[in-house]
Amino acid sequence: MKFSIFYRVFIWTCIICGSLMLLWFILFGWHTVAYPTYSGFFSKNCYSPNHEYYIKRYQTPFQAIQDQLYAYGYAILYDKTGKKLFEGKTYVGNDNPYWFDDSVAFMGSNDDWYVKLPSSPGAHPETYKGCFDEKSDYIAPRPAPLPVRKRIVKAVEPLVKTKAPYQLQFLIEDQHGIPFKSFYYLIISPDGSRQRGETDEHGRTFVIEAERDEIITFYYSPLQSTETFMLPEELERWCKKSPKECTPPENYTVVANTIRIEPHD
Repeated sequence: MKFSIFYRVFIWTCIICGSLMLLWFILFGWHTVAYPTYSGFFSKNCYSPNHEYYIKRYQTPFQAIQDQLYAYGYAILYDKTGKKLFEGKTYVGNDNPYWFDDSVAFMGSNDDWYVKLPSSPGAHPETYKGCFDEKSDYIAPRPAPLPVRKRIVKAVEPLVKTKAPYQLQFLIEDQHGIPFKSFYYLIISPDGSRQRGETDEHGRTFVIEAERDEIITFYYSPLQSTETFMLPEELERWCKKSPKECTPPENYTVVANTIRIEPHD
């Protein structure tokens, strides 16, 4: 009799535990709910511009009830024959793929993924990001990218010298020699003191003066405005928190020695 009661308790415990595990899987691990494409439609395929490839995106029931700006999902990449090429996690808030000349990528989260494609997905004439639900009647080359101005920092002798025995000035130009005017920066002296500044119309900083040969550190923020200027320690904290989204402070830092200035007659 006792064995029979124990056996029934054991069976019911197994049933309850199994049901709870199944319920957990259905809610948190089973990707069955389609989430919307860029145009807002649910369960539609997300096609490449030339419809050679498409992506299906799903969520778990739990993810589907979350705020879709922050929820995650699951994406599966197919070719036009239905052959599965890749599958991976993706961030729903940035759910639109980037279709490049020979690849596709989901970017903008800690679960970025990039897939090399066996053939071109086609180039839409206006954009390379998104889900192309209707095949375009024309496939045109992407517009040429906007020119990128590289920031080149040079340590130079001041144009207009002061009476200090050692001086230094920094010049900020792009790859074509065009100066960056109104460019925000930070000068750090060997004693740790700091001074913020803004370049003049020639892309030059203020004149740094010293009584002896000193090592001067020039730093500029990746965010260029008085309100968004990030100090080196702030940028370092950001990089530790989001290593994929930032470049370390060393990439925005230039170190140079002051220059001996010969006295004028």
